[in-house]
Amino acid sequence: MAANQYLKPMLDAGSPRVFNCNEMTQKILAKDPEAPRFFRNKPLNTAVLIKDTVPAGQRGNGGPAVGTKLYFPFNEANIYEGGRTIFLHEKALTTAIVERYGEGALPKEALDEDLRILAILDKLPSLDPFLLKDAFLRAGIGMNEAYFEVSAEAWAEIEAYMLQRFEPVVKAAFPDAMSSDDKARQLMDTIWEARDFEALKPLIIAFRLPEHEALDLFSSWRGIVYYSYQYGRVQLQLVDLMKWVVANDVPITGRPINETREMTAMLRTVRDQLRAEWRTVESIVKRYEDGYDKMFRHKTSSAEFLGFLKGATKIYWDIGNALGKVSYGIYCWDVLTSRFANRKLPWNQQQEVMRLLTAIYQADKPTATAVNW
Repeated sequence: MAANQYLKPMLDAGSPRVFNCNEMTQKILAKDPEAPRFFRNKPLNTAVLIKDTVPAGQRGNGGPAVGTKLYFPFNEANIYEGGRTIFLHEKALTTAIVERYGEGALPKEALDEDLRILAILDKLPSLDPFLLKDAFLRAGIGMNEAYFEVSAEAWAEIEAYMLQRFEPVVKAAFPDAMSSDDKARQLMDTIWEARDFEALKPLIIAFRLPEHEALDLFSSWRGIVYYSYQYGRVQLQLVDLMKWVVANDVPITGRPINETREMTAMLRTVRDQLRAEWRTVESIVKRYEDGYDKMFRHKTSSAEFLGFLKGATKIYWDIGNALGKVSYGIYCWDVLTSRFANRKLPWNQQQEVMRLLTAIYQADKPTATAVNW
């Protein structure tokens, strides 16, 4: 079976909505055949994890709009020939894994550990390497950090950005701690890790947070700060993609009427949905920044920030899903168009690129979960 060139960017490790365990495992083992694999069961390391929109009918009461799919390639040596997928939240997940690889290849203890790893991945709105590394550190699960592809420099830059956002919080809640750099840093690290309930209790009380949700809210807040960092890094690429879509939304001549109608509809769907996702990201970042500034910089009001923090869990998923979609589309578009001069594509390639972008940006998906790609 021939590889699908338009499936390739959808499965590449360069997107925050994809964790290509197959490709990364091959690279890691090529350098060190004895290196620890991501999953404890060797066969699972041929799979790919993909964040995708959960059909509305499967979300349950207030469930997130984005879920995690496990992609089983038909050909593990060439995953781009297609495969089958299943959402991690489905009851049939364990059965699907066992049927795919065979019960004898999956020792129960190792499978239980892998299901725990999958559960952690499913609790993230996107699969950014930084968030993956951070999630496993907080869960106390030792992982081969080569899978996360976060350099020490990049990690330090992100961490510094995020920790500086927590410093005014420490000043406000623990004024005595600011007389000691070590104590202040320790408290910022405590907020960063979001694991020590007792250490965070003064903040929980000050922010009037429900105790049973407090650690999740702090963890979500940290995730939102990370996404606000990413927000600033992709804006220029977003502008380039939007300009390309608008530039191609022109009267089409010399093509069958059904093709021109399809192309026009796809261009406008992508344009409108891309704008909608970006407005979601912008509005969340603006609301966060406004509330944060009023409480910690101008000291004029705490209501906006505290209200934002109490809704942080849902907001975290909303911004992660929206920014993940935006970045996913940007990555796929860049891979498929950059080799063409001025990104001017022949008609057939433009059709395929637009079909791919439409699939990424469509507002909802009525399809079943265990489907062929």
